[in-house]
Order: sequence, then C-alpha cells, then structure tokens
Amino acid sequence: MRLRLLLGTAATAAGVAAVSLVPTATASPASPARAERVAAASPSVSPAAPYFYSDGPGYTCPTGNLCVRAWDPNKGQYKVFKLYECHTYSLSYFKGNGGYANFQTGDRATATFYGQSGNVLKNVPVDAQSTSYDWGPVWKIRNCY
Repeated sequence: MRLRLLLGTAATAAGVAAVSLVPTATASPASPARAERVAAASPSVSPAAPYFYSDGPGYTCPTGNLCVRAWDPNKGQYKVFKLYECHTYSLSYFKGNGGYANFQTGDRATATFYGQSGNVLKNVPVDAQSTSYDWGPVWKIRNCY
C-alpha cells in the first residue's frame, strides 16, 4: 500500500509539474494602435486613365474629356478620372455619390452609363455636369462613339 501511495504521490507531483511547465496565454485587449487595419480599395477604371485628386466638386475638367469623380477612402479626397480615349471603361470601387462633367468635343461625344446587365442608365450629352451622382448602379461608361 505504501508503494502505491508513493507512486500515486509521485505521479500526481509529476502531473502538477508538467502542467505548471505549460505556458499560459494571456489575453490582452486589442490596442487601436496595434490592431491590423484593412485598407479600403481605391476607385479605378479599366482600361486605365489619367486622374487627379480633388477636395470636392469644384475642379477643372480639361476640354476634350469626360471627367468622373468618385470618393477615394484611402486619400480622403475625390479621385477624378479624365476619360479622353474613346473606350468602354469598367468601373471598380465606385461607391456612393460622386459627379461627372462631359467636356468632350465633337458630334460623337455623348457618354453612356451602363448597369450590371448592360442596360443603359443614363446618356450624358456634351456640356452636361452633375455634382451629385450615385455610382452604385453604374458598372461601365462608354465616353464616346
């Protein structure tokens, strides 16, 4: 009996020692400074087009361009794309309100905004402008024909 008691005590002591050697994880509250941040995506067009940044709707769109303005959460400013080359541009990360100014020239310079299924959402004639346009439903823009 004494041997069993000694083995039992030794086994228990070894078990306690083994448990006490296991490192314990300590929970620490997440610090805002240490928390990982996920970068928001910047608006873009494809094919690529030149752009500049503006603080608001008051910007100059160069003659010959359709300018489209979308909020860039990474910069905290509007990203204004100058669509000069005649293409159908696919929009990425155009969210919320923005604007446009059609300062293209010529008789084929009406721009068209398309929805997800290719449906026409809006035709934008030369010299038309908007300082508040919802880009949510717009998937593509054809700036001229």
